[in-house]
Amino acid sequence: MDKEVSRLILVIGGTGTQGGNVARELLHYGHSVRILTRDPSSPNAQDMAARGAELVQGDLADPSTLTLAMKDVSAIFSVQYADPYDLTIEPRNATNMLNAAKEAGVEQVVHTSVSGSNLLPRWDKHKYLLQTWENKFAIEENIRNGAFRYWTILHPSWFMENFIPPLSSIMAPELIKGILFGTMNENTPLKLNSGEDTAIFARAAFENPQKYHGLDINIASDELSMKEIAQTLSRALGKNIIYETISSEETMNRGMLEGTTYFMEWLEAVPGFGFELEATKKYGIALKSFVEWVDINKSRFE
Repeated sequence: MDKEVSRLILVIGGTGTQGGNVARELLHYGHSVRILTRDPSSPNAQDMAARGAELVQGDLADPSTLTLAMKDVSAIFSVQYADPYDLTIEPRNATNMLNAAKEAGVEQVVHTSVSGSNLLPRWDKHKYLLQTWENKFAIEENIRNGAFRYWTILHPSWFMENFIPPLSSIMAPELIKGILFGTMNENTPLKLNSGEDTAIFARAAFENPQKYHGLDINIASDELSMKEIAQTLSRALGKNIIYETISSEETMNRGMLEGTTYFMEWLEAVPGFGFELEATKKYGIALKSFVEWVDINKSRFE
């Protein structure tokens, strides 16, 4: 790879699951990283500063704070917060970010969305999920047509981090009691990836902007059913974990977010996110299987 370590890369969401992994990956390989954060004094932000990242206080909701954040930036890693209770936040923040990036002359945008956002026509069983897809696709289209010199859009699938805190509190709220549940059939295939996988692909795009320009990349490192996921966790954690298929109403009553419940219904209709693992493997980037990831992250499970 032809590294361009002198370029300054702004990481949006640099204290979260995806952005945090991207920032750590880039810093580890000698890239200059700036992180936009609402609270530079937070433990996660301070951890990034200790690793060598530059912190800039700002908020995507406030365009006036983005001018300084974009100063001298050549490339951006973009991950947008999708508020389950206010679907206007994600597209608004993305628009603010892209406008500021264009004004600052940013060359490259690597954006992470979700697998399935570019599958058309839309599955319109639920208005909430339909609007979520439309928001994400609109953001992608704004990047594709934004006159940036280079752009890459990543489409991760089901995050392995959904099974550990803090995400497990809403994505697997009874795992601590040995129970996974949802609307999916126990044998329906589910593609998985970790935040590290997003980071590896993001770094590849930043280091090889021409090679990865104009690509939509579906990311998955493994494919297992919920039954197989429960069996894997049982073996790795040394306790019995089961999976229960239940109704949408019961899923939400037991602590699953409405949007996640609908998303599981979509996954039953579009098993495996609608793509094959070979679509990810063809890039030749080594990723960890779910078994490998769980073994490394045992201490992070409650």
